[in-house]
Formats: sequence, C-alpha cells, structure tokens
Amino acid sequence: QLIDVAAPVLTARGFSDFSLEEIAARADVTRNLLYHYFPRGRPDIVIAVLDRAGRELTDGWVVDEAIPLGERIAANNARMIAHAMEPTDAWRVYRMARGTTDPAVTATVDRFVDVVVASMSYNHLGTTDPPPMARIALRGYVAFFESVLDDARAGGMQTGEVLPLLGDTLVHALGVAAGPHA
Repeated sequence: QLIDVAAPVLTARGFSDFSLEEIAARADVTRNLLYHYFPRGRPDIVIAVLDRAGRELTDGWVVDEAIPLGERIAANNARMIAHAMEPTDAWRVYRMARGTTDPAVTATVDRFVDVVVASMSYNHLGTTDPPPMARIALRGYVAFFESVLDDARAGGMQTGEVLPLLGDTLVHALGVAAGPHA
C-alpha cells in the first residue's frame, strides 16, 4: 500500500525531490512507519517503487511456444505500448530510472531489461541466453523501443504508425547480430 502511494509521488516529484512527509501524509501513516518498512528512507522507497514498476512491465511476458510468434510479439508490444502511451506510473518510474546513475537503481533497471531481453530472445531465437551480439542488439532495441514510444506519445502519434518501425527494427537488429561477425 505504501508503494502504491509512493509511485505517483515519485513520478510527480522525481527520485531526488520527493519528501517522506508527503508519502506519509498521503498514506495516513507516520514518517517513522515509513522507516520501519524502508529503513534507508528515500533510497529504499525508490528501489521498492522501481521494483514494483519493473514487475508490472515485465510479468506475464508471452513466451508460450503454442502461441504463434506473431501473436506473442503483438501481445507483448501491446502491453508495453499501453504503458508507454498512457503513460502509467510504472512506465514513468522506469523511464526516470533509465536516466539515473545510482548503482542500485541501475542494477534494478538492468535486471528488468534482462527479463525482457531473455523473453525476446526466447521468442525469436529459442533461448533465454542469446549470443553476445544478439544480447547487445536486443538491449539496444529495448532502449530504441522505449525512446520511440516516448517520442510517439509526445508527438501525438498513434501506435499503429510506429509499429512497423518497431517490428522492422527488431528483425533487422537480430539479423545483423546473427551475421558473420556474431
């Protein structure tokens, strides 16, 4: 419940400008209770909110081989696109975290990017442990995907307008990664 209250505060104020007092007041608890659940205060709250956001974005990624690849890709893209185009608090927190250099935040982001990379690799390459060039291509694609969706939302574009760009880029990135230098 505290994380639910903290997420919109972080998205509104940023990781460094939110106050524990505001979160405590919105949750109708004392600041001391926040420290009970988040002993280091702000850093623990940021990681907890980011962890929840990462799980919201990555849990349930479709990798079932019984579902045709095109349908898996469409389902996974639709899910991420919905988060990005709204944007949800999970998307905002995640995108904010991508811009920080805090080691704990970066490690948390990397953990969730790795979940997406492993899932995409499984869907496209049949393994959750892609070769190094494919891993680089997939991590780069994830960053590209995020940026394209943020730009599309800011530009008032419809998701259908950017889907071909996203799909073609993924196919080409994996194709290049599988080339003779892989």
